Amino acid sequence: MVNLVEAGYMAIAFVVFVVAVSIGGSVLAGVQAGQTANSVAWNATGFGLTGISNLATQSGTIGTILGAVIIIGLLMGAFLVGKKE
Repeated sequence: MVNLVEAGYMAIAFVVFVVAVSIGGSVLAGVQAGQTANSVAWNATGFGLTGISNLATQSGTIGTILGAVIIIGLLMGAFLVGKKE
């Protein structure tokens, strides 16, 4: 079961996750811009950008799943509390 406080924490954690991914991508892009093309450091930063990009692409799916978990948890909590009384 999910109560309203836990639901709020989950939503805030997801927002922090999205902001962190966004800032991380911006930092990596800035670092790569100052590096020599096709160097080891430039390639490593490029792989980091690819990973962050893949993670950011999945944030919509993660948000949908998180929303479903919150709604299902709140509904289950409401029904189970109503059943006990």
